Amino acid sequence: MQLRKDKFNQVDSSKRQRMLFILIIVVLVLTNVGSFVWFSRQSNSAQDYAITHPYIDASRNFIAQEHFIVNLQPLREELRAMADEFGNNEASIYIEFLNTGANIAINQDNYIWPASLVKVPLAMAVMKKIEDKVWKFSNELVLLAGDRDDDSGAVGEAVWEHPIGTRLTIELLLKELLINSDNTAHNILYRNLDADDVEQVIEALGIETLFDQIGKVSAKDYSRIFRSLYNASFLNRENSQQVLEWLDAAVFDEFLTYPLPKQLSFPHKYGENFDVRAYADSGIIYIPNRPYLITVMVQGDLNAPLEQDKQRAAEFMRLASQKTYEYFSSY
Repeated sequence: MQLRKDKFNQVDSSKRQRMLFILIIVVLVLTNVGSFVWFSRQSNSAQDYAITHPYIDASRNFIAQEHFIVNLQPLREELRAMADEFGNNEASIYIEFLNTGANIAINQDNYIWPASLVKVPLAMAVMKKIEDKVWKFSNELVLLAGDRDDDSGAVGEAVWEHPIGTRLTIELLLKELLINSDNTAHNILYRNLDADDVEQVIEALGIETLFDQIGKVSAKDYSRIFRSLYNASFLNRENSQQVLEWLDAAVFDEFLTYPLPKQLSFPHKYGENFDVRAYADSGIIYIPNRPYLITVMVQGDLNAPLEQDKQRAAEFMRLASQKTYEYFSSY
C-alpha cells in the first residue's frame, strides 16, 4: 500500500511540475506578445506622427507637450540678479532644459579653474579605449610612488593608501575617480593614457577651445561634456549610461545637490581648488519628464578666510540650484 502511495505521489508531483512548466511558458509568451504589441504601437505612433508632422522631430511624440518648457526668462532674471549681487567676475552659470534646448548663460565669458571637473573627460577617454576593445575593465594598472595624492578619495579606502606596486583594475580606478573624485586614481589613469586618447575626446566633442591658455573654463563650455553623455554622442549608450551611473553615486552633496529632494537622480561632478579658491559643480538633474543640465562655477576670494570663502560659494551654488529646481518642477 505504501509503495502505491509513493508511486501516486511521484506521478502527482510530476504532473504539478509539468503544469508549472507550462504555466511559466504561457507567462513568458504572453509577456513577449505584450511587449511586441506595445513596441509596435509605439513604432506605429512614431510613424504616424512622422507622416502627419513631417517637419517635426518624431521623438517629440513621446513627451507630453507640458514638458516642453521654452520660457526661461523669469529664472534668467533671478539668476542674473544673484550673479550681480555676488560679483559678476566671480560666477559663471549655465542652465539647459534638455527637452527643448532652451538655456540660460550667465557670465558665459567668465573662465574659472575647473579643478576636479577635468576628471570627467579623462574618464570618457578611458571608457573609449574600453569601448574600442583596447583596454578591458579587468585590466590592472600599477600604483607608483609618483601617483600618490593623499588629499582626496574615500576616507579609509582612498587609492593612495594602497602599498606602492599594488595592481588595481581599471574599473575600480574609474569608480574611485568618478564617485570619490580620487586624485591618485586620476594620476594612474592619466599616466597610462596617450596624448592622442585625450585629444580624441577634445576633437570629437568640438571642445578645442573648452579651456583657455592657462586651463580655465566657463560653465557654458564645460556643460558640453555632460550633454555629450546625455546624448551618447561620444561614447555608446551603454558606456555613457555607465559613466552617468557612477557620477550619480558621487558622495559629495555640499553644492548643487544640497537643496534637491533625495530621490532625484543627479549624476554630477564637483570640483574644489583651495589654492586658487575655485569651486564648481556640474551635472544633470532628472526631474521626471523634465531633465535639465546645470553648471555653476565660482571664483572665490583669496583674501578671505578659507572656510568663510567656501561657505559663501556653497550658499550661492545652493541657491542657484534651488531656484532652478523650483522653476522646472512647478512650471
